[in-house]
Amino acid sequence: MRKGLLVGLVLAAALLAGCDGRLLVRMDIPIVIEPEPRYDGEAWGYLSYDPYTEHIRLDSKPYRGARYRPLNNAAVTVVGLGRTVVTDRDGYFYIYGVPYGRLELLVKHSWIGPRSGVYFTTYGR
Repeated sequence: MRKGLLVGLVLAAALLAGCDGRLLVRMDIPIVIEPEPRYDGEAWGYLSYDPYTEHIRLDSKPYRGARYRPLNNAAVTVVGLGRTVVTDRDGYFYIYGVPYGRLELLVKHSWIGPRSGVYFTTYGR
């Protein structure tokens, strides 16, 4: 009887929490359902890379200066949130659903390896 009740409780909690939530069930404490927070901020831009100085540049339009090349097929991750997108052939990326304010981005690419410390300030739509 208790097993069936527990299964029903877990299914009901999963439906209430949705796919983006977390569910923690412990028998010695009350059930805690924490939905994932919803953010309305967005981060986007163009990444370029200078192989001589190993500098990553983040701009609002493609940068075609001196030795910089578009950083295409790079994985861009919001540190602390875990959202990851891949840049297109021009180095463009777009991430929606991030918190407002200053974000730290982690950039991974086969040319440069993982690199963090690219900072971005997010704004709403």
